Amino acid sequence: MSHCIRIEAARAALARASWVRGRPPAYGEDAIIDLLADIRLWCLETGLDFSRCDHLAWVFYFDEEGRAA
Repeated sequence: MSHCIRIEAARAALARASWVRGRPPAYGEDAIIDLLADIRLWCLETGLDFSRCDHLAWVFYFDEEGRAA
């Protein structure tokens, strides 16, 4: 998947999260922290392993960047 698509997906997720909260779109650190906390809570509610998902995302990122993980 291209970097542009991944960046647009992240931007859309951040915008949607702000919209759900009734706020204008935000893309800074606070918005990212809020979204990650939301995802962590959603994983807990649905029985998904956030740490595993986070680790695999890290592995995918380094694989796509052509770096050793």
